[in-house]
Formats: sequence, structure tokens, C-alpha cells
Amino acid sequence: MTPPPILRSWVTSHVSGQEAIRSVAFVARCTLAAVLALTIADRMGLDHPVWASVSALVVSQDKLGDTHRSLIWRIAATLIGVAVALLVALAMPHAGPVAMLAVAVGITASIARLRADLRVGMWTSVIVLLTVPPGGSILTSALARAQEVLLGVAIGAILHWTAERLLFRPAQRAE
Repeated sequence: MTPPPILRSWVTSHVSGQEAIRSVAFVARCTLAAVLALTIADRMGLDHPVWASVSALVVSQDKLGDTHRSLIWRIAATLIGVAVALLVALAMPHAGPVAMLAVAVGITASIARLRADLRVGMWTSVIVLLTVPPGGSILTSALARAQEVLLGVAIGAILHWTAERLLFRPAQRAE
């Protein structure tokens, strides 16, 4: 199926070949990263493989440098969120989830005010605290969430790096 001539004409006059390749590569990378992260996390038996898929998408940016920065901050914020959730749970062993949530978000929001790139830590602490299965431990939940996120960001970053090397580096060397 070919696009209508008017659409084809508009696209070719407004989008360069390099830009079109980058657009298709971005869509393919994001799709593959989400599917691959979900599949691997599921096969690993992780409790919530959706977080691997979401994390793969969170780090997937247009430019490799942006993906790298997103990867670094996502890992840092996740580790902070996990640490805060663990510390709050240890400091407040008899508190209910609402009280622990309030304290954890207060701490992580304060950290996020210092560096906006660390905002992910806010929802990481919430996810860790609220996904403890009945009879499970906060430590197990924290480790599982960290594994899911780290798996996802690694897949997203590796796919971007690979696509960049395969599609764009040879063209830049030839110039």
C-alpha cells in the first residue's frame, strides 16, 4: 500500500532522508525495547515486568547523549527511591502504608527539588512501598523493582547505542 501522492509529496518536501531514518529508528527502538524488556522480565519471573517495559521507554530519547543522561539519572533516582522506601519501612515498622507513603514522598520530593532529574525517585519509593505482596518483605519488593527498572533501562540504552552504531556512525565516518 502506497500513501496518497499528496501525502508523499508533503512528507518528502518537509522531512529529510536522515530525519525520516531517525524517526523510523526511534519508533522501532521504542517498540523493540518495550517488548524485549517485558518479555525478558517475564521470563525472569519478575513480579511486575511492566516496570521493565516502562523503564526501557523512559530512557529512550531522540539523541544518544540524551538517552545516556536519562539512563544515569533513572538509575540514580531509582536507587534513591529504593533506599528511601527501605529506610522508611525500617524506621516505621508498625506504620500503615499511608503514613509510610507520606514520609517517603516527602523525603524524595525534597531530593527532587534539589535536582529535577531525580523525580523518578518519588514514584519509585511509592511503587516499592505499595507493591509488597501479602506475606512478602519490603526488601524483596525493593530488589524486584530495582531489577525491573535496571533491566529496562539497560535494554533501552543498549538498543539505542546499537541502532546509532549500525545506522548513523558509518554515514558520519564516510563524510
